[in-house]
Amino acid sequence: MPISAYVAKLRAKIGNDLLLLPGVTAVVINSRDEVLLQLRRDTETWAPPSGGVEPGETVADAAIREVFEETGIAVAPARIVAVLSGRGYVVTYPNGDQMATVTTVFRCRPADDSTPRVNDDESLAIRYFPRDDLPENMLPRHRRIIALALKDCAPPYFDPPAQ
Repeated sequence: MPISAYVAKLRAKIGNDLLLLPGVTAVVINSRDEVLLQLRRDTETWAPPSGGVEPGETVADAAIREVFEETGIAVAPARIVAVLSGRGYVVTYPNGDQMATVTTVFRCRPADDSTPRVNDDESLAIRYFPRDDLPENMLPRHRRIIALALKDCAPPYFDPPAQ
């Protein structure tokens, strides 16, 4: 996926240096208690829809936009599940760009019975999975995020402070 115009302007000024950006992840759970996942083109792993927050956008609006851009369905955020940051959220892309994110994770529900589909070039597949039959090829952090989102009335989670 191409980077946003905002990030492109920053990259023109700072090159590959570390850039700290806000992000969102949406754990979408339908009425059948299934979890919506995308098979990511870049890692070929299954993951919840996610992306960056644009300037002036709320994190909730970013979650709604990202889910629609990636899956073609409208969602309603139900609650914040976690706020994640730190070493586990720093990446270096193949082109050398370094990025760290502070990610707000939302539990969302579909706004209607629309069928999800691949809606952009970031995904190879989009589908719902039963909560007890998630695919094997997932990153550990995505499994943890989904487990937190599936808990009823769990308090928001945040990574503990670094020692």
